[in-house]
Amino acid sequence: MRDRSRATTTLAAPPDPTADEALQRARTAMDAETRHLMDGIGRALCSIEPTLSMREVTRLAYAGRAATDTHGFGTPRAVAATGLLLRHMPRVDSPSATAPVTRAEYGMQLIRKARS
Repeated sequence: MRDRSRATTTLAAPPDPTADEALQRARTAMDAETRHLMDGIGRALCSIEPTLSMREVTRLAYAGRAATDTHGFGTPRAVAATGLLLRHMPRVDSPSATAPVTRAEYGMQLIRKARS
């Protein structure tokens, strides 16, 4: 048996800041499927009860439903798509929100974000 305490040690190279930035951009980039789903959610919010107040639970439900309709119930791809949608859909109950937003206003925000 080899004595591990006497093994040679190797030092890791210092982290490359440009690689970290590129990885972060790749993680947060919106892909075409997410843009398509977000656009569809925005259009639905503008057409179904547009004057009601937008709630956080509505945001969660629409993201889950859009992903499930596309990839099937409980599939790993549906879970991943839901996570991507929720990452890019702004929260409704954020502390920066001053007044309640309607479903139509929030839907227009999503459509603009999906097209940018």
